[in-house]
Amino acid sequence: MKKEIARLGLICSLTFFTQTGFAAAVSDLLITEVMANPAALSDSRGEWFELFNPTDEQINLLGIDLSDDGSNRHRFDSDLLILPGEFLTLARSADPGFQPDYVYSNFTLSNSSDEIVLRDGLVEMLRLDYGPGFSVAGRSRELEQLPMMASNYGLTLASLGYGAGDFGTPGGGATGLPPAIAVSAVPLPASVWLFTSGLLAALSAARHRTAFRSTTADRNETLVNARPSLVSRAGLIASPSGAAGMLS
Repeated sequence: MKKEIARLGLICSLTFFTQTGFAAAVSDLLITEVMANPAALSDSRGEWFELFNPTDEQINLLGIDLSDDGSNRHRFDSDLLILPGEFLTLARSADPGFQPDYVYSNFTLSNSSDEIVLRDGLVEMLRLDYGPGFSVAGRSRELEQLPMMASNYGLTLASLGYGAGDFGTPGGGATGLPPAIAVSAVPLPASVWLFTSGLLAALSAARHRTAFRSTTADRNETLVNARPSLVSRAGLIASPSGAAGMLS
């Protein structure tokens, strides 16, 4: 049993110390807010979305393509850093009702169905797909819980206005992240959870095996010491000493 625990612990340890060497990646980012259909401004001026870095390392978008599943494509051709625990607002114009962190080109957000995709060459790193009903005129959608899928985005409160009269919280605004997400804003690396859960699973399995063996031993001792001797279906008599003989 001890050898099994040691072996599992070694595997978990190797996984932990190997994986923690990897830096945070674009795939770790969250798309936390989307304004696809501004009402106070035209779409060409008022569209924007927001990224959040939930890791404890900065993430650089240099060389990453912003695209959809169609022909929209914009490449970040210079350093664009998102610091740990920080938001980054990306907009279609320099004046969407606030001062964005970055202005992109050749990318639009449809009012019906569309995609926000970040790619590194041919490798897809981050994606949000949304369909009809996601976009509501004049109100952004904010990520309320994980995972990052359209059904987990809620409409921004109508009391949270900005700019010329649309509603949203670009850059975190007054609300920041919802509690369900903010709690894990700078999470432990996944390998830490893998190590911990693996070790706990090993210990739990060991406890179950120990308990089973203990219970079996106690049952056997009870059977051996039972009086009178137990008679098997085959007509054999099992004596306390373990010897067997035919019934007379």
